[in-house]
Amino acid sequence: MADKMIMEFHITINPEDRSEMITKNGKVVIIPFGGSVESDLFCGTVRPGAADIQVTNAGGTRHMCAKYMFVGKDCAGQECSLYVENNGYFERGHQPRPFEATPTFMTDSEALADYFHGAHFRAEGWGKPDGVDIRIFDLNQQVEE
Repeated sequence: MADKMIMEFHITINPEDRSEMITKNGKVVIIPFGGSVESDLFCGTVRPGAADIQVTNAGGTRHMCAKYMFVGKDCAGQECSLYVENNGYFERGHQPRPFEATPTFMTDSEALADYFHGAHFRAEGWGKPDGVDIRIFDLNQQVEE
């Protein structure tokens, strides 16, 4: 049995928009991005202001925190927004493929609010040439492999 994938975000990145600072105590990288999602639950596009902020401390541990908001339509066809915060940690020199993170959600959708306001999700990030695909899984739903 495996966790059920409920949606996939298609994140697009322009490398020229990336900001970076290196200090004796670590490194900070800010990556603005755009993107979209199409699923049975929600379809929409990323609003301006989305960013993935990655901070690597002096010990080499990197914390990734991506914050973004989609605007679109929920499964009932109603206009709504879906806010996502996705957090992950990586050990020194370790970039797993796919990387894993923990997403949390907020939405103004009446049809989706109760479902998305729980802490039962995980994310996998799959790199691609122009960005990353983020697959969202529901830990409470299982499917046959």
